[in-house]
Amino acid sequence: MRCTAFRFSAVLGGVLVFVAALLIAAPGAHAQVEKRCYTNSAGTRCYYLHIPPGDTAGKPLMVYLHGCNDPIAQPNPTGFSLTRVADEMGFVLAYPIQDQGANALYCWNWDKPGNQERDRGEPSLIAGITTTLIDGLGLDRSRVYLGGYSAGGATTTNLGATYPDLYAAIAPMAGAPYRTQLGGQVVIDAMGPRARPMPTFFLQTLFDQVSNIVIGRTNLTQWLEADNLADPGSAPRLPTGVELLMPGQGIPIPLTLEHYASPRGCELAQFTTPLVAEHAFGAAILQQDFGIDVQRNLMRFLLAHRMTAPHQAC
Repeated sequence: MRCTAFRFSAVLGGVLVFVAALLIAAPGAHAQVEKRCYTNSAGTRCYYLHIPPGDTAGKPLMVYLHGCNDPIAQPNPTGFSLTRVADEMGFVLAYPIQDQGANALYCWNWDKPGNQERDRGEPSLIAGITTTLIDGLGLDRSRVYLGGYSAGGATTTNLGATYPDLYAAIAPMAGAPYRTQLGGQVVIDAMGPRARPMPTFFLQTLFDQVSNIVIGRTNLTQWLEADNLADPGSAPRLPTGVELLMPGQGIPIPLTLEHYASPRGCELAQFTTPLVAEHAFGAAILQQDFGIDVQRNLMRFLLAHRMTAPHQAC
């Protein structure tokens, strides 16, 4: 199934001007970042690296994928407040950057078939960056995470399906279902013998005009179905708890937080809905200080999970 609602690039060029204004006006984390590049047969992608204080050995890794035309990608993400969370929680943060030669709007090409398979295209580049950092910095292989927003969220879905043995948990925010199809079987087919329930964090603004709330719900349903195919009975189909969080420091607008706790003993999904926001504001919540408590909640969810064996939820 293909749907024009899944295509981001035609709309993002305009709406992310708003995000750019927010990023210029908002105070940043001003963290120190280092630019590196990775090359394989699919090409070269550069990335920014932030290392928290102390020895890197045994630390977790978070890889974050930006959306289209992302303004903090140029010249570097010194205002990216997730670097503050990295220092607080002690994880290494990598921020791969799409090459303009691959996409004029800096979008990850998530919807191209060559970028939806293991060991091909952009997934191979992102996975290569990930494994290079694990090996080079002596990171904890059982605590490696991937997340992104918009085109980065859809690309996160692609890698969650094709590299379930690399990423312990993922956050495909404002993204799209794998291969823009319904149901979990397509995810299980991509996982193959590595199939396992994938803990997943979602964030979808209520009035998102690019990746709308229906797409977000479809994405949630697909992952829960895939979890139950990988480990029958592991994932609830309905929320096991719902919270309403009101605005405060680090939470700029009201939001709901749905929990999907597994009877196996872990939480397999969270679905966060900022209630009075559209697509660009959702990106800003995940990048700026005014949304830092949302970012902390994202990382608390991810860091609670370690890699499991195939067909094992917890």
